[in-house]
Amino acid sequence: MSVLAACAGAAQAGEGRTRLDAFLHGFKSLSGAFEQQQFDETGAPLESSKGTVAIAKPGHFRWEYLQPYAQSIISDGKQLWVYDKDLAQVTVNEVAKTGPGAPARILGDDVDLDTIYTVAEEPTKDGVAWVALTPKAEGSQYTTIEIGLGADGVHGMRLKDNLGQTTVITFHDLVRNGTLDSTLFTFTPPAGVDVVHGQH
Repeated sequence: MSVLAACAGAAQAGEGRTRLDAFLHGFKSLSGAFEQQQFDETGAPLESSKGTVAIAKPGHFRWEYLQPYAQSIISDGKQLWVYDKDLAQVTVNEVAKTGPGAPARILGDDVDLDTIYTVAEEPTKDGVAWVALTPKAEGSQYTTIEIGLGADGVHGMRLKDNLGQTTVITFHDLVRNGTLDSTLFTFTPPAGVDVVHGQH
């Protein structure tokens, strides 16, 4: 039995990268829902949230927080809008200034992973194979981006930032390569909303 287990473990070597490459091959769009938990540097929970996600090539994404507060993060590939409904404020940045290490850009952009990241395998757990991406360029918001992939696609992400905090994202009800309305990836500020332009 131990020999069989050892063989199974060997067969899983590189499984995370294999699944990630297979998922990205022919990728056009992704939509579904997510649950997110944030932990501080000691592992203590900070915040839980949930919402919906839509990603489409090239460079389009919409990350919509529904609970416990309403916030929309939207990009048309050129501009990035962060809209806080409760604050009646939207911040606008150029996508190029957000850095190539942004997690959504791994799926939404045509990027050479090995050029931008150091890619390493993580242990497979409960049928989910993990791969860790460490940005090579300095200044990335995240020190490590871990992507978990089941046999049927992306299961979740673990993001470790420069403050030592970890964000754990679990996806569900995902649809790959479905048709998405282009209006999902544009944003027109409602009347009365303050528009703040970010980095220049």
